[in-house]
Amino acid sequence: MKKTTLVMLGVLFAVVLSVLLGLVAYTLFSVVNNSISQQNLENGFGGMMGSGVTGSGMMESGMMSDPIESEHDFLVHMIAHHEEAVYAAGILKENTEREEMKQFAEDIIKTQSAEIEQMKLWLETWYPNEDHSVDYQPMMRDLTNLQGDALDKAFLQDMMFHHMDAVMMSQQLITGGFGEHSEIIPFARNIRNTQRNEIFIMRNWLSEWFG
Repeated sequence: MKKTTLVMLGVLFAVVLSVLLGLVAYTLFSVVNNSISQQNLENGFGGMMGSGVTGSGMMESGMMSDPIESEHDFLVHMIAHHEEAVYAAGILKENTEREEMKQFAEDIIKTQSAEIEQMKLWLETWYPNEDHSVDYQPMMRDLTNLQGDALDKAFLQDMMFHHMDAVMMSQQLITGGFGEHSEIIPFARNIRNTQRNEIFIMRNWLSEWFG
């Protein structure tokens, strides 16, 4: 088979995969969106601290991050995105009554904290002279006053949205040709695959525990 044919098949496969991921994300987004009340959407995400994170209030329904336009763009946005997830997982870990949720929170904190440190190192190494600040708009509501089922349900609903955004950002980097260093593509692919799998876990828990 000619090299040009292989290249064309590779591009076609990437496009089809991107479309399929988009359809999955849209379907899951629609299901979760229908289950969240307007009151919950208006609740603010308050008290989050972390470099590169500004603003308050849950992101409007259906609103995801701006499209990724570069490797640097991916790193600064994903760091802020991860910081929000780690913060929310910390609240869940301390207050949930379900052992599954405690373990899930621990996994998120461990995995995404390590990824944050890796991405910060890459920023310092690859882009020492660029501005790393980002106007990140939080996607999750304030969980600090929730307990029991209310906490678990809110966390699962919001974190599904949150994971969808990370999956889509990672896929944009992979298929958009923005990777300038060899390490970034497998890194983004791992985020995409891990969080995509966790979306299905959370969806199943929502169905099992809350109907």
